[in-house]
Amino acid sequence: MRATVWSIVRYRVRLTAVVFACAAVAITSVMPRVLSAQTSAAPTPHDPFDQIKNIPLLGAHPVTLTIGGHARWREEFFRGFNTLPLNDDHSQTRLLLSGDLQVGKRAGAYGRLFLEARDAQSYGRTLPGGVRSNDADRADFQTAYVDVGYGRSQLRVGRQEIGLARERMFGAPDWSNTRRSSTGSRLQLVHKAFALEAVDARPMIVRLRKANVADSTQRFRTLSIGSSPGARPLARGLPALWQSYWYEQSVRPASGPASRAYRLTSGGRVQWQWRTDKTHAVSHSLEFEGARQFGTVGTRDIQAGFWVAEAQWQFKRVLGAPTLALGVEEASSERPGTSNTLEVFSVMYPAAHQHGGYADVIGRPNIRELHAISQWNPHRALDLRGAVYWFDRLRLDDGVYTKQNTLFRAAGTSTARHVAEEIDVTGTWRATTHLRVIFGGALVLPGAFLRETLVDTQTERWGFVGTTFVF
Repeated sequence: MRATVWSIVRYRVRLTAVVFACAAVAITSVMPRVLSAQTSAAPTPHDPFDQIKNIPLLGAHPVTLTIGGHARWREEFFRGFNTLPLNDDHSQTRLLLSGDLQVGKRAGAYGRLFLEARDAQSYGRTLPGGVRSNDADRADFQTAYVDVGYGRSQLRVGRQEIGLARERMFGAPDWSNTRRSSTGSRLQLVHKAFALEAVDARPMIVRLRKANVADSTQRFRTLSIGSSPGARPLARGLPALWQSYWYEQSVRPASGPASRAYRLTSGGRVQWQWRTDKTHAVSHSLEFEGARQFGTVGTRDIQAGFWVAEAQWQFKRVLGAPTLALGVEEASSERPGTSNTLEVFSVMYPAAHQHGGYADVIGRPNIRELHAISQWNPHRALDLRGAVYWFDRLRLDDGVYTKQNTLFRAAGTSTARHVAEEIDVTGTWRATTHLRVIFGGALVLPGAFLRETLVDTQTERWGFVGTTFVF
């Protein structure tokens, strides 16, 4: 019986791949004509989905209802998963349906009730862990919250997705099929050039076939103050964007005091911007972010930190206005022999793909990462991204970690510093107003350290293709 079920699953995956391959051939053959037609097309005709947007419920009174939806399919293949001798092909689907009830107008006082239902499925995943909580979930609410606000300030209470700053420590990754959500409150106050934000929430536990619940063992609270979106520098020479933050995470598992953790991460982020006016051919920016981490894990004291610097250029008079970002990032690691102190920097709720490469193999602790990232829009319907990453160990007496802060490969006896390189190429084609086609892949090339610590280390080849329909 189990073999029969597995045969059906594999048949569905292969059938899906064949259907998409046929569609890809058709798309390739007509794409030049479609792009040409889009360039010289007449004004966009009436969108049939407009009928379910901003539906007035009380005549002239500002009470409206908007219905939205999202259907996504994605196929992935792995050869040498995590640089190990593991291969896999699997697909995923996700359906979202939302209702957005708003009272009042954003320019003044307003209220909002937003509900979004989700069903996420995974087919044929045979990698370690099988179908995980971030791959699939029965029908449940993705978000369900209430907003009360005035102008650009608001209070949000309920189940919501929380991504902070550039999501280097707190993220709500869309790549995850079940997308991370939390339940709690989030306050945002904006006044002229200043913004203050406070969060008090618990992450949601995805339970696959049971109703999802808030994690009673974890809680995070944050406080940040900085520049408001789009604000000008406070004075000549000061950064256009600045922010200081304080993130608190408390973990109290049922297993007892030895596993309890309390982390306090305090840091800041600044960004200077130059030549942003349209009259300049090239604009550029320089960004710095860094944080120190304190607290306790069991009986050990935390003393950790990270920093990142990134410069970016945009060539506005070149076709597609390409951008180029060059950056370096470091995070602290464990120091053998310091049994009373934990020096590994912990990313609290990491966002997949956002940082450190799309393949999600190498985590932040004990790594010096050099990266070059370019984005290009050669046509208004096509977005392309390419990136190269270089990973080296900071300390030779500590190993390499995953993006979930677990040890990926112990140091052993290796004295090699170079860990790996990664090359990413991804793209999005906006085929219609509602349909998107996504594609891409990555190569992870093991360095001397990975090869010395495991004989079976392989080059990872990963690719994906998919479609998303949004209304």
